[in-house]
Order: sequence, then C-alpha cells, then structure tokens
Amino acid sequence: MRKSYSYVQEKLFEVVYALAVGQKDVRSRLIGSYLICHVLEPKDFPEEFQKDWEWVVRQLTKHGPVLNHKGEVWIGSVENTMSIIKNSTGSKIAKKIFDLYYEMHKEKYA
Repeated sequence: MRKSYSYVQEKLFEVVYALAVGQKDVRSRLIGSYLICHVLEPKDFPEEFQKDWEWVVRQLTKHGPVLNHKGEVWIGSVENTMSIIKNSTGSKIAKKIFDLYYEMHKEKYA
C-alpha cells in the first residue's frame, strides 16, 4: 500500500532534521537517518521522485551487509557502507535527500 504524500514529506523532514543537527560526521548521521526513513519505498513517492529515492537507498546500502560464520547479518548494509565510503560521498547522499525533500515541498505548495 502506498503511503500518503504527507507521510513521505514528514519522514523526509525528520531525516533532513537529523542530518542537520545530529552528532558526529555525515556518515554517522546518515545511519541514524536511515532508521527514520527505511520504511519508505520508491512507490510511496510521486513518479518524478522515485528514481531519486532509489538512488539514495542504493547509495546507502551499496556494499551490503557483513555476515558472520553462520550466515547471519553481523553488520547491516547501511552501517557497512557508511564505514567504507568517504565523508564527501556521504555529503552527496545527504544533499540528494535535502534536494528531494525541498522539491517535494516546493511542488506541494507551488
């Protein structure tokens, strides 16, 4: 079931806020931010924003999880990815999230 436009905007606002005021570097803030918005799927977004959201999730989970010897997730894909990428890459992801929120907000109130 597709989530409402206002729900998606609310989640994106929470993510933007967490990225803006969170502790540590952008990679750490992105981990916390993903916990807020992991429930969002591309289908929840208007069609013109779906590819942007897919890009964000793909970048956040790019390196996949780390499994233990039993094949169980030891480190999640977001945590693993954020431990590998550069801070500048994290900043690009954060900017894309902000741009997505801004464009959706602008469209709603235009």
